[in-house]
Amino acid sequence: MLAKDPLNLLFSSMQEAIKSLLSFEVSKVQIIHHDDADGLCAASIVKDMLEKKGFNTETICVEKLFPEVINKLHSAEGKVYIYVDIGSAHASKISAINKSKNLTIILDHHDFEESTDPLVYNLNPEVYGISGEEEASGSTVAYFFAKNMDKQNTRLAHLAVIGAAEIPGPLRGLNLEALKDALKNNLVEVEGEGDKIDVKVLCLGKPLSYKRLSTMLTILGSVGYYADGPKKGIKACLEGFTDDIEETILKLEEKRRRVNRRMLEKLKSNGINQLSNIQWFHAYDMFKGMGTKVIGTFCSYLSYQKIVHPAKYLIGIMNMSREIPGFGLLKKDYVKVSARTPKTLSLMIKEGKKPPLSKILPEACKHFNGFGDGHSTAASGVIVKGVEKEFISLLEKLSI
Repeated sequence: MLAKDPLNLLFSSMQEAIKSLLSFEVSKVQIIHHDDADGLCAASIVKDMLEKKGFNTETICVEKLFPEVINKLHSAEGKVYIYVDIGSAHASKISAINKSKNLTIILDHHDFEESTDPLVYNLNPEVYGISGEEEASGSTVAYFFAKNMDKQNTRLAHLAVIGAAEIPGPLRGLNLEALKDALKNNLVEVEGEGDKIDVKVLCLGKPLSYKRLSTMLTILGSVGYYADGPKKGIKACLEGFTDDIEETILKLEEKRRRVNRRMLEKLKSNGINQLSNIQWFHAYDMFKGMGTKVIGTFCSYLSYQKIVHPAKYLIGIMNMSREIPGFGLLKKDYVKVSARTPKTLSLMIKEGKKPPLSKILPEACKHFNGFGDGHSTAASGVIVKGVEKEFISLLEKLSI
């Protein structure tokens, strides 16, 4: 029956949340978003959608959703918070702290917890049985929320396409539907055939591949996290990529490339720490001054290198700054933990022979006053600084 269709249920929940939003007596909405391309595109979609409806907006870019951030935000009352490309993994904590004091809408595609607060709408395709790893990015979820609010928002479809570039393979499911909308509105064009299909975005300056634009935005948001990169990224999404923005991205890209090269040389020289199921390294302050997304990007790159064991979980760790730009300082020192699965291990996880990262990494983080989230083959988390070796030992036990 139509009423039981997963997509129909998701859109129905979106309509319910939109009704609550439009009836909520508040002029400003805070948008909490991730710092990669998907997070920036999602934030841009929601910001534009809201401002067209007369709301004022404030964007807060967070690399990870720290309990301190949730506590500070949801200690208020009568506010509206929209989490994009982040939040679903913390829905139960948000619910427990929110206690129906604030309207909260989560537009995400990562593995999730259930919401227990009727004013916390966890609008995630995964909740309805639609794959967030293969069929829907965070920006695509944000896009369909915007489209459900006003059909005129199909003018934002290209941003969903760019955000969806992080998902491997051809665009499928909701991501493909967003591409169809972008084509209808002449926002993009498709080139090539078969496995060589590319999507050129036509409305943000010179035509560029959606994958290149995704890379550019992730560099701006993550490498430039402490240099106003996320706000520049949102501006580029909504106003186009100027020569100044492109020059900034190229400089940040070269900065990251130099550090990646040094990090790889160090690992080739000293080796990666090896356990039975885990291989890991600590970057310490090698990436200082950049957002912690860079350690995940480096791990993704490293997972294809010959020095990596193809059947072991790959873990990278780096020191974190206490600063959250535009929000304040964290009370503790943390390290970021990023995890990836090389090709052989990814297949073993898919076949049910090894546990997914989305299960074991968050579980290990919780034991050390931290938290984690992500997908089955790519996940990340934070733990308090100083317990890294104990954390790795526990993760080794959980990965059997």
